[in-house]
Amino acid sequence: MEVAPEFIDWVSDALNDNEISQFSLIQNLWSGYGQCFRFYSPKNKTSLVAKAVKPSTIPTHPKGWISTHSHHRKLSSYLVETHFYKYHSTRLTIPVPTLIHAWADDNTMLLIMSDLNSQGFDQRKNTLNVDEAKHVLIYLARFHATFLSTSANESGLWDRGTYWQLSTRQGEWNAMPDSELKHYAQLLHDTLAQSPYQTIVHGDAKVANFCFRPDSHAVAAVDFQYAGAGVGVQDVAYFLGSALNTRDQLTHTGQCLDVYFNALYEALNHSSVDRDHLESCWRALYPVACADFKRFLTGWSPDHWKLNQVLDRYSEAGIKYVKSKAAR
Repeated sequence: MEVAPEFIDWVSDALNDNEISQFSLIQNLWSGYGQCFRFYSPKNKTSLVAKAVKPSTIPTHPKGWISTHSHHRKLSSYLVETHFYKYHSTRLTIPVPTLIHAWADDNTMLLIMSDLNSQGFDQRKNTLNVDEAKHVLIYLARFHATFLSTSANESGLWDRGTYWQLSTRQGEWNAMPDSELKHYAQLLHDTLAQSPYQTIVHGDAKVANFCFRPDSHAVAAVDFQYAGAGVGVQDVAYFLGSALNTRDQLTHTGQCLDVYFNALYEALNHSSVDRDHLESCWRALYPVACADFKRFLTGWSPDHWKLNQVLDRYSEAGIKYVKSKAAR
């Protein structure tokens, strides 16, 4: 499939450059909302990446979730991503794309960003081994440390980050069968939201949203559509579930959490934050984060491959944790 001519015109007009060339499709956006593609810009003397948003007149969804609510959520997510690049990414010392140009008009949007491939991050992975996953966990720890205590009201991002956030997924909650997980869904959400330590989470930290250098040691992240307030272990739980096979999750989750918290501790070295208390709070919330994600999956796609024994085990622990807190 090729890049839509209309989107090529958008980029040419935005950069005021008729000489752009070498267009190649990276992927179609979720549910037919546009395209993400790479091209060469003679003016900038490098390749760039564009995300062009124009929802299809005939909406589609692989799981059948089509509604006005979901449409507005998707459009909002692209505005959030633009806001993140404009006002938050510059605080980071870890690599993310640089925003070159952005505009939005009604239901259409365009983002033009630097190309991480040209910076050496040209490898993509579907799965990771434990050693490879450690480098992403260190990246996430540094990301979360940067934004620790950032106020959601001032961030311009989602009030609560992650694409599975309960208040934006009431249809999926309604679709859940009656269960303890459904009954305690709001309490799981509130427990995460009421942690004394809040940061900005990536919100969609699956392995596909990380770019690697050939040795897999250096990592960069993309796709910040669901960035917003949260606790760091929400990203960690989602990442590990997407990157590691079930055996590695069963045997190495504890080790992975140690890597993450050691990196977080180091990243906060010059901060006044009580690092031991932060770690204690967030470690306790890891099972709660797992249960919160399982709540979404159970309603959205009850036969999803991520609904496995590992997620079940941690989710049970998460429900037990919030029940015990509520009983005090």
